[in-house]
Amino acid sequence: MIGIKQRLKQLRQVNGLTMAEFSARIHVSPGNVGDWESEKRSSTPGTKALISIAEQFNVSLDWLLLGKQPGQPRQDADSAFPSPATYQLAALLHSLSAADAALLMQVARRIKSYIGED
Repeated sequence: MIGIKQRLKQLRQVNGLTMAEFSARIHVSPGNVGDWESEKRSSTPGTKALISIAEQFNVSLDWLLLGKQPGQPRQDADSAFPSPATYQLAALLHSLSAADAALLMQVARRIKSYIGED
């Protein structure tokens, strides 16, 4: 089961941030981020930090705390956890103009139909 420590680390890595960069965005020390990600420490972000992370990285508190997507039953939360590639594609798509994003979606649909995936 993926916990908050792994979700925080994955969120940071998917966004291509060092601990220092991540901590600067949410206004905490890099040491705090290191403690949160460490399996050897029981430290987790407080309410203020969780809200800052959710706002800065456009994720829900349910996802941060529970791995749960909106409307999703708890037992299915981990199986629906987006992969790092999903976050990278979303970041790429977000950086494109509307026309380029539409073109990329067209190409993706063609590739999907070519390989025969639903």
